[in-house]
Amino acid sequence: MKKLIVLLLCCLAFEPALADARELVFAYNVFEPWKRLDAQGRPAGPYTEIVRELARRLGLPLRYLHCPLSRCLATMQQGRADLMIGVRPTAERARYLDFLEPPFANGDHLAFYQRRDDTRVIVRYEDLLPLTVGVAEGVSYLPRFDRDARIRREASPGMESGFRKLAAGRVDALIVNARQGALLASRPEFAGRVRRAALTLDDSHPNRLALARRSPLHAQRARIEQALRAMVADGTAARILAVSGR
Repeated sequence: MKKLIVLLLCCLAFEPALADARELVFAYNVFEPWKRLDAQGRPAGPYTEIVRELARRLGLPLRYLHCPLSRCLATMQQGRADLMIGVRPTAERARYLDFLEPPFANGDHLAFYQRRDDTRVIVRYEDLLPLTVGVAEGVSYLPRFDRDARIRREASPGMESGFRKLAAGRVDALIVNARQGALLASRPEFAGRVRRAALTLDDSHPNRLALARRSPLHAQRARIEQALRAMVADGTAARILAVSGR
């Protein structure tokens, strides 16, 4: 009997250590310039560095699960990945994702691009209504835009293919994160063929990390949020983002 009690106490003592030894699976969809691949094909960018630092503070090895956005969301829903970053909260996603506190950044801008030789003016939101607007599959932009049934949308797997559709005349305009759009529009493939329109939409939603509700790490949500809160409080998150001009 005494041996059994000792064995149970040992198991309880080692349980937290076993939990801490689990890896952190990062569902990784490329979203330049914040999540990108470097010249060696390794994950890079400020959002990547934020998750790396969080994993370091949690004492968890980090594993990248490379996937397009829609597949990344599916793996989170299934509990096969633990964490995503740069994902906008929606009512549907809130069913399988916990958006962690505190936000690591606030606010952004959405830009519109059109072909350089297109003389139509996009200055007001209403100027979008006669157009076919390119969007990225699975991406939420602003509630006003996402729910507007008057706007004709054409989805692409990502913004790079969206710019190709725009340059080829398959869509009239393209909505894109302002910094991501500027980066893509400067590529030789698109430079001189597309231009930024005058219309910009302000996107003031807070940026949060998302933890899968079915993740084995969900039970450690409080500890994860404590580490994230410390990163925001000591300025680490802001310093990482400042490198990219976020």
